[in-house]
Amino acid sequence: MVKVLTRQERQGQTRELLLAAAARVFARRGYHEASVEEIASEAGFSTGAVYSNFTGKEELFLALADREVEKQIAEIHAVAESVEAGGDAAAEAGRQFQELLKRDRDWPLLFYEFWSFGVRNARIQGEFAKRRQAVQDALAETLERLAAQLGFELRFPAPMLATAISATLNGLAFECAADPGAISDEVLGEFVAAILGCSIAVGDHG
Repeated sequence: MVKVLTRQERQGQTRELLLAAAARVFARRGYHEASVEEIASEAGFSTGAVYSNFTGKEELFLALADREVEKQIAEIHAVAESVEAGGDAAAEAGRQFQELLKRDRDWPLLFYEFWSFGVRNARIQGEFAKRRQAVQDALAETLERLAAQLGFELRFPAPMLATAISATLNGLAFECAADPGAISDEVLGEFVAAILGCSIAVGDHG
């Protein structure tokens, strides 16, 4: 028997389809070139479906940013959970980063759109800063959690390390998007593992 969705469930489903379509269009066209009409068409809806869920392109863009932030935070927490289960933090971080780039090849382009639009647009700089800070707070908290779990001292304050790690990983992602074959999986995995390892490798209390 086919389940009949409630109105709320149908609206939630439509919203998710619109967000997925928006991610593809923004990554492909950029924020300024993307249109509500193209996003609606990509999702298989009329523009009315977009406006019944979002006030316009900007709110849709911010909702998409929220979804990406939630995914990044979940992946960051997964590294700490792996260590608590007996895994290697640095190796797990490298593996997850590799999987992210393979699973979601539009992510670097999409992140660049978030970054460039948020930095340049004074009206939403605060909104962009909150989302960026949420990811960095999760990363800083995870670094502190890993250091405590492994009995290490962080070399520098966790928020500073989180910013440096984020900047490095974003740069790697941009290079991989520009030239997917430029960095092998082995080098990429080891480099990411080394970045995390260097952050907590000094100051062992034994």
